[in-house]
Amino acid sequence: FFGANDASLPGEREHNQHVPIEEYEQNLRTIVTDIGHKLKETPIILITPPPLDEHAWDKYCREEFDDLSPRSNEQSKLYGERVKLVAKEMGCSIVDSFSLLGGNGDVSAYEKSLEDGLHLSAKGNQLLYDGLMDVIKRDLPELAPKVTEDDLTGIALEGALWKELC
Repeated sequence: FFGANDASLPGEREHNQHVPIEEYEQNLRTIVTDIGHKLKETPIILITPPPLDEHAWDKYCREEFDDLSPRSNEQSKLYGERVKLVAKEMGCSIVDSFSLLGGNGDVSAYEKSLEDGLHLSAKGNQLLYDGLMDVIKRDLPELAPKVTEDDLTGIALEGALWKELC
């Protein structure tokens, strides 16, 4: 989920999070390479930045911080395109959260998936989860939950939950 903050617009601000897109792409390549070297058999799934409801985010920032955090939906999309490029070139699976949440359409298509214009709402998180599970089932079926006892691949769900192990 790298890039939502990096994709903020450049400018002179106290809390500027912008990372130029070429540097962002190189950083992403470095992260994937480092994980690949250290955890050789670990699959990597990259997730694009989500869409942005610019008006809702501006309103939130004005109310909470008396300032703007300049971002644009188009900028989020551009950074997501770089994520997809890196994923393809480096053999990673990809969850395109921008498309999953409807970022290519009118803001009315995705505004309910965002809590404050930037962060995912319950609906947005559910859509992202569903998209992630679809990618796992398609690309990494051995990591998907088993649906029935007869499934030959996947992870059995009858084991102890984390909260039961801790």
